[in-house]
Amino acid sequence: MHARAREALGPCPHSLAPDWQAGPLQPLAREGLARLEEAAPGDPRLAELLQMWRPRAYGIAGRADELSREDCVAGLLELRLADVERRMRAAAAAGDDDEAERLHARYIELGTTYAGRMAAAWRSTAT
Repeated sequence: MHARAREALGPCPHSLAPDWQAGPLQPLAREGLARLEEAAPGDPRLAELLQMWRPRAYGIAGRADELSREDCVAGLLELRLADVERRMRAAAAAGDDDEAERLHARYIELGTTYAGRMAAAWRSTAT
């Protein structure tokens, strides 16, 4: 599965312009998600992993329509965080320290919101 995923992922996603092709990755994501869902009920660590990655995993697997509103909000926050980080790194690389600092403050603001939502979601499933 790792070799198949490596082929589907394409160039490194940590570059300034990541390029992941969802089409080739979708069958692998479906298979991996199915295995995780099957194993999670018997393993608390896997259940936590599933909860944490649910929005992204369901989206990649083509099952976004099964996500709750809260899952969708978490997914959008993840995308915003990634975009702000990309822009922050680009600003720093271009020597624009003021913009990099402004974006860093925005990243902290979004990250705090995201962390709060994740903690609340985790608490609601842990009870």
